[in-house]
Amino acid sequence: MRTLLLTVIATVVLFGVGRVAHGRGGQARGPAALQGPLAPTDKAAYFANADIQATWKDLEARQVINKRVLEGGAYSINVRIVKEGDAPLVHAKSADVWVMTAGTATAITGGQLVDGQKRPNIDDEAGSAIRGGVEQALNPGDVLYIPPGVPHGFKDVKGFRAFLIRFDTK
Repeated sequence: MRTLLLTVIATVVLFGVGRVAHGRGGQARGPAALQGPLAPTDKAAYFANADIQATWKDLEARQVINKRVLEGGAYSINVRIVKEGDAPLVHAKSADVWVMTAGTATAITGGQLVDGQKRPNIDDEAGSAIRGGVEQALNPGDVLYIPPGVPHGFKDVKGFRAFLIRFDTK
């Protein structure tokens, strides 16, 4: 699983750096985008498991669901906790790669976002539910890719912990 995770992170970082180098990088969006350190352009970034585990514990203690661990402008890497009842979303210009590390959940993707409302200063639209989506059970080690424009949310959430890698595609 660690090899898979490192491969996904490396691919997204390389993709994102290429987009930035070609002048197509996106702007950091919203206050959460300022939480993580900027991605280096001249060396690799390493995230020790001990640090990631400490981050999970800190987020849980503070009842916070997300910590940006790397900000690349056109991409980001986040340590993410998903809670039952989190609003389903659609991203207009960015894709998500979810690498589940713990817990279980059912992903609901596709279909139509119900009662969608644009959220300020980010490319998200949040809704109350997804109508007509496809359900997929998620377990530790699973990877879920969500392209721009595809509604996505989660239900039956139990201890869901994941790395969320988001990158601009448009």
